[in-house]
Amino acid sequence: MESKTIKIFGSPGTGKTTTLLKLLEEKIAEGYKPEKIGFFSFTRRAIREARSRVIKKFNLSEDDLEYFRTIHSLCYRTLNINSGQVFKGERVKEFSEIARVEMSGVSEEDTSGLSVGNKRGDLLLFCDEVSRSSERDLKEVWKELECEHTWEEQEYFSKALINFKKSKNLLDFTDMLDIFIKEETIPQLDIIFVDEAQDLTTKQWKVIERINEYCKFRYIAGDDDQAIYRWAGADVKRFLNIKGNIEVLPISYRLPKTIHKLACDISHKISLRQVKNWTSRKDQGSITDIYSIEDVDMSEGEWLILARSGYQLFKAESYCKRMGWFYEKGHHEFKTNKFVIAIRSWIKLNRGETISFDELKKLYQCIKSKTGITRGFKKLEGIDQNKEFSLQDLRENVGLIAKGEWQEVIFGLDPEDILMFESLIKSGDIFKNKARIRLSTIHGIKGGESDNVVVISDISYKTWRKFNIEPDDEHRVFYVAVTRAKKNLFLLHPETKYSYELR
Repeated sequence: MESKTIKIFGSPGTGKTTTLLKLLEEKIAEGYKPEKIGFFSFTRRAIREARSRVIKKFNLSEDDLEYFRTIHSLCYRTLNINSGQVFKGERVKEFSEIARVEMSGVSEEDTSGLSVGNKRGDLLLFCDEVSRSSERDLKEVWKELECEHTWEEQEYFSKALINFKKSKNLLDFTDMLDIFIKEETIPQLDIIFVDEAQDLTTKQWKVIERINEYCKFRYIAGDDDQAIYRWAGADVKRFLNIKGNIEVLPISYRLPKTIHKLACDISHKISLRQVKNWTSRKDQGSITDIYSIEDVDMSEGEWLILARSGYQLFKAESYCKRMGWFYEKGHHEFKTNKFVIAIRSWIKLNRGETISFDELKKLYQCIKSKTGITRGFKKLEGIDQNKEFSLQDLRENVGLIAKGEWQEVIFGLDPEDILMFESLIKSGDIFKNKARIRLSTIHGIKGGESDNVVVISDISYKTWRKFNIEPDDEHRVFYVAVTRAKKNLFLLHPETKYSYELR
């Protein structure tokens, strides 16, 4: 059966997910059963939002929305795979010992399923996974990614991985997609909604196509101009080539006029794209050229500092530390977050306040075992996780020995860190739940936004070389960067000749 297909193109801030959710609500109101509707997205966050909204509006339970999932979760659930069959955790560690290569075993389970660690084995695994998820030749992927390891290493690793999984009867996330695609019995849904379609890999598209065999309607939303994961196997051509009725969301509720114009100037340089006519908010906003990160006063308001690569954020991070500004770095929790919670918890305890179990965990991670915590209490095993803990309680029952000011108790800080935290305490920022300033790579911030955004235009030599051969990828990356700004955009002048010309 051929389904009716509606393709929804939404530029940044136009409300793609909101539009899908409204359509979803309309279909349920028309009488379509929730258990026969699938809502699939690239991230768990989007799935949680969709599920919560529908449950609240129609007084449903989570059991009624069985097919509101990421694509990997759909395959995992449909195939009835148990956790012991999945290649992760201890199984990854076991394989790393056999293959004699260091691996962290960290993966983006809720999105791409790809390895995201930075150990040598993680990079070998990432290359293997990209090859299989994009259905491209392994050697071709290895060459394109310009991996530091040799082809012989990659070939040995990939063959060893196949043999290991086979001997242990294990599956990784790409294996699950393969099995689902070939499965005779799959969920028969009336309607499917697909969000962030530009980020789906070739294998993920094949999963969607299998489900589509039984559908009456399918709504597919995305923005090809924001397709920045081609290097990780994303297949934007599939999204562009799908036949169906096209709807373009007309207004960005995020971007003011000046930033909208710059965004359009960049997107028009992309050779492979869907033409989209869309407008901005009525206010002007601002774009400012700066020559040093220190030209920007970030003492107030919310900020994003964006760079093409993580190492390019070093000066911005150092600046925030010197100024005593509370910041976060990266897509995941990093060192500073842990210390913020630990120091804040210690101050609260000494004021006579209580802390939660999660705060206690962070605090104990930052205290030396031998001098601060009685042997056997570091792991907090058998402790009531629903309890609030006072200083007296910790001393009497949870093995706390440490005494003194936080500088004497918290272990692992360098002098620069200590100065930063002293400034944070003095300003009161350390007691805020969320940092005002976030430093991130452009790939790590996709979907995010802020009133104020600083974009670092430097790129590495390797990226610059690729840019001159195939420019579309970098046009899309910096398009994503500038469209995070809701009010003010600051463009940092490049320090090297290898840079992206923003205007």
